[in-house]
Amino acid sequence: MNRSKTKKQWIWFFGLIAAFIVLLLGLYVRMISVRSSAYEATTEERVSPVRVQETVSTEVWRTTSFLARVEGGQTIDILADVGGWVVEKKVMLGQEVEKGDALIVLEDPRRVLRLKESEARLKSAHANLNELKRKYDQSLTLLEKGIVARDTVDSLANQVASESANVDSLDASFGLMKWDVDNLTITSPISGEIVEVMPDVGQEITSGQLAVKMVSTEEKRVVAGVEPRWARVIQPGMKVRLSTTINNRLEQREGEILGVSPNIDSISGTYRVEAKLIDNKYDWLAGEIVNMEIPIELLTDVVVVPRTAVLSDSNELFIFVYQDGKALKVPVTVQWVNDREGTISADLIPSDSRIIIEGHVGLAGGQIVKLMQ
Repeated sequence: MNRSKTKKQWIWFFGLIAAFIVLLLGLYVRMISVRSSAYEATTEERVSPVRVQETVSTEVWRTTSFLARVEGGQTIDILADVGGWVVEKKVMLGQEVEKGDALIVLEDPRRVLRLKESEARLKSAHANLNELKRKYDQSLTLLEKGIVARDTVDSLANQVASESANVDSLDASFGLMKWDVDNLTITSPISGEIVEVMPDVGQEITSGQLAVKMVSTEEKRVVAGVEPRWARVIQPGMKVRLSTTINNRLEQREGEILGVSPNIDSISGTYRVEAKLIDNKYDWLAGEIVNMEIPIELLTDVVVVPRTAVLSDSNELFIFVYQDGKALKVPVTVQWVNDREGTISADLIPSDSRIIIEGHVGLAGGQIVKLMQ
C-alpha cells in the first residue's frame, strides 16, 4: 500500500517536472521569436532613405564674390538755351524720361512776334526775287530780238543776285528766330531720371540758367573693391553675375566689366572695379548693395555637388556615395566651393556610384540605404 502510494507520488513529481520543462521550452521559443522580430524591425528602421545625383564630369568656372554698390549714371545739368517765362512743368522729382521728352515749357511773346515778322520779310523777299527772275528771263528774250540793250539785262542780273543774297540773309535770320522759339520747350538730351526741377510756373529764367538736374539711367554701373590678387585676373569685357535678395526673392542680372583702377586705394587696400548693368530689369537704385560674382579659373573634369553634400570629420572632408545598396564614405578634396555648391575632381568618385545629396545625416560607412522615391 505504501509502495503504491510512493510510486504515484513519484509519477506526479516527474509529471510536474516534465510539464515545467515543456513550459520553459515554450517560453524560450517565444522569446527567440520576439527577439528575431524586434531585430528585423530594428534593422528595417536603420535602412536610411537617401537622395542621389548622377556622377557627371563637366567643366565649370571657379568664381569669387565681392560686395558691390550700385552707382547712378552721370548727373546732367540742363541749361535753358533761351530766356522766357515758365508756363508748364511737365516732369517731377524722380520721374524717368526718354531722350527728347519735354521737361519745361517757356513763353516769350516777343520772340514769337519777331519770328512772325521775320517770316513775313522772308516771304516778301522770295516774291521780289521771283519777280526779278521773271523780268530777267524776259529781258534775255528781248535782247535776242534786239529790243532791249545789254546794259538792261546786266542790271537785272545784278538785281537778281542782290535779292538772292537778301533772301539767304533773311532765311538765316528766320532760322535763328525759329530755333529760339522751338527751344522755349526744354527737352531732355538723354534718357534718365529727374533729380531736381529748378524754376516754378510763372518764374522768368534767362539763357544759360540751370533749369533741370537729371541722372542718366542708361549708364548705371556697380562698383566693388577687390584685393590685388584678384584685380590681376579681372579684364574688361568679362561677364559677371550680379545678385541681391529683396523680401526673400532672389534678383539676378548680368554685368560686364568696364575696367579696373590703375591705383590702389590707400585706405581699403583694394582696387576699384566697375561693371555696367547689361539690363537693369529690377530697377536697382543708386546706393543698393549687390553681390558681384566674377569668374577667375576654368576647372575641367570635375563633378559639381551641393555644398551640403560635402561633410567634414575632424580635418578630413568626405562625401557619401551610393553603391550596391550601401552608403560608402569617400574622402575628397574640394577644388572650389561657394555658398551653393562645390566642385570635386571626378577621378575621386568611385565608378558606378552616385553621390548622396540628401539623407546623409547620421550615416556611417557601409550602412545599408534605400533610394527615395
